[in-house]
Amino acid sequence: MTRRLAGLAGALAISLATATGCATQPDPCTPEWIEWKTDQILTRFARSHSGTVQALRDISGQVESPNALTAIRVATMIDDFEALAQDFDRIVMPELNDAIRLCGEPRNFVPAFSEFLRREGVGEDVIGWIEAIGYVAMEQRNR
Repeated sequence: MTRRLAGLAGALAISLATATGCATQPDPCTPEWIEWKTDQILTRFARSHSGTVQALRDISGQVESPNALTAIRVATMIDDFEALAQDFDRIVMPELNDAIRLCGEPRNFVPAFSEFLRREGVGEDVIGWIEAIGYVAMEQRNR
C-alpha cells in the first residue's frame, strides 16, 4: 500500500510539474510569446556555437582600428564566421520564421543575425563588419 501511495504521489508531482511548465509559456502571438520563443531558439543556437560567439566578443572594439594581431585574428575567423552565418540561416531562420509566421511577417536574415550577435554581447564594430559581409553574401547568393 505504501509503494502504491508513493507511486501515486510521484505521478502527481510529475503531472503538476508538467502543468506548471506549460503555464509559464505566454499566449501565442503576443509580444511576450514572440520574445519567449525567440529567446528559446537563440539560446539553443548560442550554446551550440559558443566558441565562435566568444571569439567575436573578444575582437569587439578592435575592428575599427585594428592592429596586426587583430587583423590576423579576423582573417583566421572568416571560415568560422561563415559557418556560423550559414548555420544561423539554415537552423535559426526557419525556426524563427515558422514561429513568427503564425502571427505575422517572417524575418530577414541580416537583421535577425545582427540582433542575435547583439544579444550575445558582440560589439557594434564587429556587427557592422558582419552586416556588410552578410549583405554582400546574400546578394551573391541571390544572383
